[in-house]
Amino acid sequence: MKNRSVVSRGLTKAILGGIAAGAVIGTALIFPAAGFLYKEFKKEQWKNVKKRGVLSSTIKRLEKQNLIAWKEVDGQLRLVLTENGRKKVLQFDIDNLQIKKSSKWDKLWRVIVFDIPEEKRTARDMLRRKLRELEFSQLQKSVFVSRFECRDEVDFLRHALEIAPFVHYILAKDISGVLKK
Repeated sequence: MKNRSVVSRGLTKAILGGIAAGAVIGTALIFPAAGFLYKEFKKEQWKNVKKRGVLSSTIKRLEKQNLIAWKEVDGQLRLVLTENGRKKVLQFDIDNLQIKKSSKWDKLWRVIVFDIPEEKRTARDMLRRKLRELEFSQLQKSVFVSRFECRDEVDFLRHALEIAPFVHYILAKDISGVLKK
């Protein structure tokens, strides 16, 4: 059911994001009463979560995927992010990443060049996909350009995808064959 997967994905983001932000999810949590999650959903989606027990099944699924774990903290049992869970939260941040586009161009090109090893192919593919989403122009298979300032965003991607040594940011005044946008 498409609606259920949309609700489940949103709920996954809400749970992981809530834990990452420091929300205490513990034994006091009666699964259908997770108030901090409410703001993440539209009213009709929240009804589906409560009606179908999606919250408890999502938490169980996240445990099986080793994204969250129960841990005793100050004498109380609480949900915490695992290392895999922290990586997943970064992935959600990648999904929301955007470049601020200024109306005035400073006449400088931002060139992203990478040579990422085959064993990191998934990260390489994710980087390419995200650069296209961010409206970079692709000059070659591993060379992308943008006229917008994007150093922070590229640095975030390099580190979040654990490919920092393989990705380079270059500032250039002129690139032959690139249209002046």
